[in-house]
Amino acid sequence: MHPCRWALALALLLPLQAQETPHPNRLAWLMIFPEPLPEGTTQFSLEATNQFLRSDRRDITDNGVTHAHLQGEEWQLTSDLAGALGPGRFNVRTRLVYRSSGIASRAIMNWHNLLGVEQGGRDQDPTFDDRYHLERNGVTVFDLDRPRLQVQGVDLGYVLPWGDRRHGGRAGATVQVPTGRASELQSSGGTNFLAGAAAWTSFGPFRAWTQAEEIWISLPAHSPLRTVVTRGQFWRAWAGLAWQGPGGSFWRGFALDLSFAYNETPYRTHLTRVDKYGLQQTWVFSHERLPRWRFGFTEKGGTFATPEITGFVTFRP
Repeated sequence: MHPCRWALALALLLPLQAQETPHPNRLAWLMIFPEPLPEGTTQFSLEATNQFLRSDRRDITDNGVTHAHLQGEEWQLTSDLAGALGPGRFNVRTRLVYRSSGIASRAIMNWHNLLGVEQGGRDQDPTFDDRYHLERNGVTVFDLDRPRLQVQGVDLGYVLPWGDRRHGGRAGATVQVPTGRASELQSSGGTNFLAGAAAWTSFGPFRAWTQAEEIWISLPAHSPLRTVVTRGQFWRAWAGLAWQGPGGSFWRGFALDLSFAYNETPYRTHLTRVDKYGLQQTWVFSHERLPRWRFGFTEKGGTFATPEITGFVTFRP
């Protein structure tokens, strides 16, 4: 087929609803790295995240001294602005984050009391503490202890899709432009790169999908991050299964997308909660009566290396 016809075919497929961009782990020290490869659709998400690292998991003196303190709440507005560019889609993702102590810790403690389960150490710390801190051998890497409004690193992405909403995929790359200070968890301070691909296939009312990415990190020569980041690249991947009702009654118009993610970490601090890979589960709910809206939550899924839980609502104009 002539290249112009390939470009035309891809352009005709762009408006179709492909597999949506997966939700990343919102653990504070992972938020300074690139966001997932985008779908290439304009959307806006409001996210609320609670993060907590129990007091008996914060210190270690193995091969050096590491101290980590993580307790806080984040409200984030994530904006994706996308448009057609040649045979693919160009996407700009910006993130505006408000970090504070919040009230979610008390709500989670009440929920645990209702279920009769352990608090995981939350009852041993002040309820409204606000602290993001990581240091290694006397070098402070991150340090936040008061509420603040921040702009995170900006992600510029380009994706090439193929297929349609039932069977297809996409491949692309992003560049993350640093903003603000690495010590305040806004970005890594360097320009980071990501390359990834996604694929999906449908059978009846179900859709199976996967997305995998490789991330390359660039750090300034004298960045304190170099004391804890010992790898120049890492990878992550998602696998999910979605179900869409055929329409009609409320439950038939209901849709659920359940996915699990594996996330490597470039950190080497000898603290398990920081160094170990993370497994994450994400539940996304939608309905045909609210086609522009998505609701969901994401939290750890089998490991305790990612001590966060995030709820989100997404609007797609």
